[in-house]
Order: sequence, then C-alpha cells, then structure tokens
Amino acid sequence: MTDYYRKIGVVIDPEQSDPLAGGGRLQDVSVILTDRPGADALRPAAISLLPCQARELAFELLETAEHADRMRPKR
Repeated sequence: MTDYYRKIGVVIDPEQSDPLAGGGRLQDVSVILTDRPGADALRPAAISLLPCQARELAFELLETAEHADRMRPKR
C-alpha cells in the first residue's frame, strides 16, 4: 500500500552538511513530506539529497507536470 502525504517542503539544513578540505561545505538539500495534523496522520518522512540529485528530481518533477498538463483538455 502506498502512503500519500499532503504537503512537501524543502530546506537547506546546515546540520546536513560536511566541511570540504579547501574550505566551504558540501551542503545537502532536505526534502520533507508531511501529512495533515491529527491522530491518524502519517509520520513525517524526509530524505537528504546532494545538490545534483535535487536538480535531477526537480527536472523530473517539471517534466512530469508538463506531461500532466498536456493530458488536460484544451479550453
């Protein structure tokens, strides 16, 4: 069975980063799924992505949204 969450958010969490040898930081992008409040709400789910993975996901979401828009009837 698939669980469906109601809200998605993204954050740059400084605690989800690693220092780089030459200075700077390797910063992850955290994606967080949450449900509506309530006793039967799903527990939040999260994943940290490398910037390249976040860009790939963003591109796939954009492609999928464009495909879904093309499936709608034209007015």
